[in-house]
Amino acid sequence: MPELKGPVWLMQPIPYWGEELQGEWIYEPKYDGWRLQVIRYRDGRVELWGRRLEKRPNWTERLAFLSERAGELFPEGILLDAELCSDRGRDFVVSLFSRRPRAKPLVYVFDVIFYGGEFVGDRSLFERKKILEGLGFADPFFMVRGERLRDIKEALASALERGHEGIVIKETGSPYELGLDGPIATLYWRKIKGTLYGPQKREG
Repeated sequence: MPELKGPVWLMQPIPYWGEELQGEWIYEPKYDGWRLQVIRYRDGRVELWGRRLEKRPNWTERLAFLSERAGELFPEGILLDAELCSDRGRDFVVSLFSRRPRAKPLVYVFDVIFYGGEFVGDRSLFERKKILEGLGFADPFFMVRGERLRDIKEALASALERGHEGIVIKETGSPYELGLDGPIATLYWRKIKGTLYGPQKREG
């Protein structure tokens, strides 16, 4: 059983090619930001890391304002999978690392990998979302709940209309798979961008 000792290789989605899906799925907006893992250890320390661990992306000090806020909001022994965005779009995410950010941070949390110091990736996505629902989210951290997937084209069109680059669909009974030496690209998460079904028409 994995232990919470530090950052992990975050699971990655693969493209969806239109095949028939089995089981129950949800969809989430595909946020256009930088992948972020939020860790609060059992001793109360907080660390913020990116996903490309081979580059040692420890962002704790450079995002000190987010580290402090995470320590106020989240319990000890937790590791959250999230996306770091800005209210001015992806191009301004890098400014969040400066002393004078030119945008407001927005952190969208969509999964939990450790909770209470224990690995919960062996639980279903549905159960992990329930854990997230019990946390005390507040600005600038927001929970991504996901919506039941009924029609992929409609879900994609809705996300595009709201300004997202696409959607990520996820199987609700799926585990969170951790890689030992690199990220696992999983069939349980499938990313769909606006080009899959051809150009999307937007009104207005």
